[in-house]
Amino acid sequence: MSTIPNEDRRTAYIEGLRTLADALEANDAIPLPYDGTASELSIFCRSRDELAALTRALPGPKDKQVTDSASYGFELHGRLHGLRWVAFADRDDVCTARVVGTETVTRKVPVVEFEEVTETRDVIEWECHPILAEQDAALGATA
Repeated sequence: MSTIPNEDRRTAYIEGLRTLADALEANDAIPLPYDGTASELSIFCRSRDELAALTRALPGPKDKQVTDSASYGFELHGRLHGLRWVAFADRDDVCTARVVGTETVTRKVPVVEFEEVTETRDVIEWECHPILAEQDAALGATA
């Protein structure tokens, strides 16, 4: 398999999608790809701006999910007709952490032997603002 230079990867990928779509449309014997039908097509956004561009460009309802996952932590799910997709972003890039209280937890810590320690820790709730709010506000202020 040949390596495509970075500047041509986007163009080559788009051409590949069009060729695949044409083949699927022309021949019902070709099975649908797993990604996008049985599972969601994954899109990884490296910034809030990339996520905002994606949100603005893809029509239809979207469902966001915020998790405590060690990787990413923010997911945006959508559908383009029969194609399902999910965009992943680092929660820290698109959400603001707010301490909404504390909770007391008991856990075992290694000493000579285990003993229970009670401590107070912050209870975090992630507030994820609408992806396009800042850009739309800025556009409205200059228009």
